[in-house]
Amino acid sequence: SSGKPAIVWTIAGSDSGGGAGIQADLHAIHAFGCHGCSAVTCLTAQNSQGVSGVHAPPPEFLRLQLTSLMEDLSPRAVKIGMLGTAALAQEVGAFLKQLKLQSSLDNKVNKPWVVVDPVMISTSGHKLIDDETVEAMMKHVFPYADVLTPN
Repeated sequence: SSGKPAIVWTIAGSDSGGGAGIQADLHAIHAFGCHGCSAVTCLTAQNSQGVSGVHAPPPEFLRLQLTSLMEDLSPRAVKIGMLGTAALAQEVGAFLKQLKLQSSLDNKVNKPWVVVDPVMISTSGHKLIDDETVEAMMKHVFPYADVLTPN
């Protein structure tokens, strides 16, 4: 080990209230002494009372975030949270496939742990993703999970 903190990515939604999503993930990552990186899959308008809206970026922008991070911040672990659309789930699945393949071909690259916490309903009970997105996550993302924590 080089003495540098492990790099941990969160690929998830942004919680404007700060109680969940990438904001909470980055706090937890930091608390464990790791360096946190994030790729934002959706923006939410929410507070402690509930969710007012959800906006997802195009898959191409998520791909750009992931590609940029891979250039010099290769992860030791990746945590997947809310994926706002089926297209984003497919994009994350394609990325995970590439990540696992790359780490299996290059013995200098540590195989990253993948934790999938498929956020489907907010704490306040708001349904965050549709059935098509759930199916896409099951087909494209879940197969790459080392740990799956559905709620």
